[in-house]
Amino acid sequence: MNVCLIYPLVSAKRSKVDENKQFWPPLGLAYIAAVLEKHGHQALIIDRDLLLKENGLDFRKTDKDTLDLIASFKPGFVGFSVTTPNVSDASYVATLVKKEFPGITTVIGGPHCIGEPILTLEKCPAIDILARGEGENTMLELANLPVPISIGTQTDGCALSGVTGINYRDKKGKIVSNPDRQLIENLDTLPLPARHLLKMGSYLRPSRFTSRNLSLRTTHIFTARGCPYRCNYCSGPISFNGKVRYHSPARVTSEIEHLISEYSIEALYFAEDMFLANKKRAKEMLALFIAKGINKKVKWMAQLSTSIVDKEYLELMKAAGCVHVEYGFESGSQRILDLMNKKTTVAKNLMAAKMTQEVGLRFQGNIIAGYPGETEADFLKTIDFLKKTKPHNIGFNLFMPLPGSFIYNKLKEEGKKILDWDSIGDPETAQINYADMPKSKFEELYLTARLKVILPINLYYFIKDNIKNPFRMIYVGATQFKGVVVKTVRAMLRLRKLKREKPGNYLTE
Repeated sequence: MNVCLIYPLVSAKRSKVDENKQFWPPLGLAYIAAVLEKHGHQALIIDRDLLLKENGLDFRKTDKDTLDLIASFKPGFVGFSVTTPNVSDASYVATLVKKEFPGITTVIGGPHCIGEPILTLEKCPAIDILARGEGENTMLELANLPVPISIGTQTDGCALSGVTGINYRDKKGKIVSNPDRQLIENLDTLPLPARHLLKMGSYLRPSRFTSRNLSLRTTHIFTARGCPYRCNYCSGPISFNGKVRYHSPARVTSEIEHLISEYSIEALYFAEDMFLANKKRAKEMLALFIAKGINKKVKWMAQLSTSIVDKEYLELMKAAGCVHVEYGFESGSQRILDLMNKKTTVAKNLMAAKMTQEVGLRFQGNIIAGYPGETEADFLKTIDFLKKTKPHNIGFNLFMPLPGSFIYNKLKEEGKKILDWDSIGDPETAQINYADMPKSKFEELYLTARLKVILPINLYYFIKDNIKNPFRMIYVGATQFKGVVVKTVRAMLRLRKLKREKPGNYLTE
């Protein structure tokens, strides 16, 4: 069976200014493709973000190229991996596919789908099957079916009834929900992601995104799945139920050596939710990095939790080649951390930042602004916290109610309006104010912080980190700052309008 796997676009407006997605290869699809190939199927991966860039942001040509690739490959299935903001493009492309190739079966999966499976199928009439949770074995079982499966009255319910972890429409159009699929227990049974099906040269361009401002040839890797925590804003718990599974240190080391030899990477980003979820395993892995000289060949970055980090492991990570860590600080207010169910304290966050600086590692602090219940006093505590900790980079994100998360379900139960899926994670789109303050006040606080605190810190460290390599700094500055410029101008204009309506600088009052 030929299976075409597509990573969709976010909205057209956002695609024009958000450059970072073009540097992250769709590894989820590459894992599925590798499993399919291992069992005798053929796979094609289409990354519409990268295709759009190659076509100079020509959306019509990108659609045509997408359909041309599908036509020449002749797949039995077309699958889409979606996060919430790109569900619309998956639905749109699926509609094009059904019109041009009515015999093809369409499947949608990815992080978004487990949170709202029924609603997603209702909103996407051209999608035949929805896969919940991990997609490797689900897609393999579908590809192994003896006949193609089509939508509506042509759906072969008997064939699909035994496939766990999916939703589909029966012959009467009713959406059927099969039992959940069991998680893959031993991740080492999975083959390496099929990076040979991706245009890795494009993803590996020196980037400020994947290398966190270091402008190195960087890619990312997953060495574990799941997270032991249950933060209320995260949809991860519904996917993995608090369980963490790992690749063995030997498998991780082997994959890194493959990336070094095949793709000449200079840096690596560990994209799992928490690098130190299992300290014993992490210690074994770091020892291997040192023993095999990986620490001399690549710089690497990882995400940590302040609730368990300690100086000993930070020093060991640095010795093993780590140059940068990320913390989900989220807020400088203990009240908001408790509302988020973060299971940490402001004091621990301050201590983690201090230890990281003492060890000599760079660090990024991620913040969620506008969380339900956040007051002006809470917001100002966060800004004060950032000034104290002095991160090398700040991820300053608007709260977004992710389908499947605790807070998303709570807001729905309370009858609160939910942001449309296209706008999730897009600060340039009109947002719903969930904070406990007037919308105009929160907006002015947020925009003032972006312009007067976040932007100066991020730009300062970008220049500092790249000044010794002026050619790359100029290249990255010329090719990867369009979004920064556009968003900064929009923020300045919006802030000017707000101040005309109601003067005041809430960060200094």
